[in-house]
Amino acid sequence: MSTTELHFRTEDLTLEDVGKYFVETEFDRQTIDVLKSKKTVVLQGARGVGKSFLLKVAQKEMDESFSKSKSLAVYITFNKAGLLQTSDSERFKHWMLAKICNRIIREARKKGALQSKSSVFTMLSRGADDEAVASRLESLWNELEDAWKNDSEPLDSDSGIDPELIKDAVEDLCDQAGVSRIVLLIDEAAHVFIPEQQRQFFTVMRDLRSPYLSVKAAVYPGVTYFGDSFQMSHDADLINVNRNILDSTYLSSMREIVLRQAPELETAINRHGAVFDALAFASSGNPRTLLKTVSSASPLNTNNAQRVMKEYYRDTIWGEHSALGDRYVGHRAVIDWGREFLQQEVIPMLRRKQRQTGDPDKRVFLWIHRDAPAAVKEALRLLCYSGILHESGSGLVATRGLTGNRYMLNVGTRTGPEADPVAATNWLREAISIKRFVEFGANHDVYESIAKLDVEKMDEVRQEFIKSQLDRTVDKLDMTAFARKKLKELGFDTVGKILAASESDLREAKYVGTVRSRRMMNIATAAVMEHLSG
Repeated sequence: MSTTELHFRTEDLTLEDVGKYFVETEFDRQTIDVLKSKKTVVLQGARGVGKSFLLKVAQKEMDESFSKSKSLAVYITFNKAGLLQTSDSERFKHWMLAKICNRIIREARKKGALQSKSSVFTMLSRGADDEAVASRLESLWNELEDAWKNDSEPLDSDSGIDPELIKDAVEDLCDQAGVSRIVLLIDEAAHVFIPEQQRQFFTVMRDLRSPYLSVKAAVYPGVTYFGDSFQMSHDADLINVNRNILDSTYLSSMREIVLRQAPELETAINRHGAVFDALAFASSGNPRTLLKTVSSASPLNTNNAQRVMKEYYRDTIWGEHSALGDRYVGHRAVIDWGREFLQQEVIPMLRRKQRQTGDPDKRVFLWIHRDAPAAVKEALRLLCYSGILHESGSGLVATRGLTGNRYMLNVGTRTGPEADPVAATNWLREAISIKRFVEFGANHDVYESIAKLDVEKMDEVRQEFIKSQLDRTVDKLDMTAFARKKLKELGFDTVGKILAASESDLREAKYVGTVRSRRMMNIATAAVMEHLSG
């Protein structure tokens, strides 16, 4: 069967690719402008909705305008934070500060903004130049990351840095080099299943704020812990990255996202417009899901789309959610309950024929009372992390004047069980209203099995599971078939081999040079770390 190879992870793309594939919407433009501004921003969204892509677009635009604006973009990913599972609560903090400081130095040098040895950064290595400082910090963070391999403790886990020192160094850098400010674009802000790391990150994020330095961080919904010292309403602007499926431009923008990567699909998409529209609507605004399902449905036609929708929305998306229980052991009960709640209660209810019309229910929105048990809310948050639910409003008044939160069910999970998912999706999209939702009160019977679960104790259950995952095949990783094939050819066919590999290992292969080895390493590492994160 022929398939179209599409890139569905930002890590697969160069900055040039990012500019070429970017399909701008009004929301995207507003978000990118805020990312480039002086504001502190938390960018929140499920996997695959485009958080990393938006950060990269902001980086590209700031790079291109640096000579005029003098605003320096520094992109950093914390995707390896999960390797720092340790009883030493300070290890993540020092790893994080070392990485931030190193990336600032490297980026400033690339832009010609660090040309002397008088920077405050030199204090970190007793007068050594900034390049030596950057090398020392890079060695430190690599050693911290690699300690998991043999359960060793790094010889030196103290970076010698604190947020105040970074702010002083940045202010001096700006004064000396004529830089107006530095914008940190931090992706994968902290490991999603280690709350203590997240609390430390957001404390540092708050402490780094200054007239010369602003931080933007991408996080997942539902599984992010901000801690007591970070207050969203005071310390940052929250932006939810969710494409509105009811927007009049939704289908045209999703179509353009695919065509930017694969213009050769235009004829097929035009010929099978209703089929493509069903795939786009079923993805519920998630570009990665759309790209993956379109690729799998190639050559695009009704039969292939039916097959892919049944496979993905009946099995794959639910299997990925259930797999969180292997990583987030303390939450296994609420993960399993959330799946059962939707699959056995909500979706069957919506599929039943209505007595008045004889048609299935046309609702895809749920409303949950604000006083529902804490375990229920936790289950819903984890479903949002998986992209099966999308929070679409809080403090909303429903029947009898009660207040609660509204969630949208992923459209594909609603229509996937139907005999004809394509027809069902296109029928449903003509009738959806955000004002119509299924209501679940504070004490609904369906809550009974987990209502008394102690959410406070869930995070006390921790599993050091990295070593148990080392033999997992590369086939389990979320990456393109091309990238997977190349890794296998090089002998990196398991999670453990990829984690233990270096760029120099990849360069031993024929035709793999410095640039290509780094790109391959970034792609592979990102896929592995997302697998370990869930």
